Amino acid sequence: MNPAASAQRLMFGTGLGLLLATGFAYISGIATIDSVGAEFIVPLLGICLIGFSQLVMQENGVFSTIFPNEDSSAAAQKISNELSDTKKNEEIGNAWAKLEHSMLTKELEEE
Repeated sequence: MNPAASAQRLMFGTGLGLLLATGFAYISGIATIDSVGAEFIVPLLGICLIGFSQLVMQENGVFSTIFPNEDSSAAAQKISNELSDTKKNEEIGNAWAKLEHSMLTKELEEE
């Protein structure tokens, strides 16, 4: 599953949950529509999350860098590239360490 789809489902579900909690608060009498207060933050946040969930799936959207919309083959290729870069950097580091070791050995033999 790609990160964009996971984030989209999570945001949409959380938004619906907040709207459901707001509905239960109004039904039980904990929150009232008569006064404007902090109880309007929860449904507003729910509506925002539902809107954001739709923006996540857009290719050029606001969240495209945070949650990339890539399939499993693209993710596997990205991980493979990162692993090969890491291996290459380790090999370069090992080569420098061997070179330094041989140079220090020669210096110690000369003394």
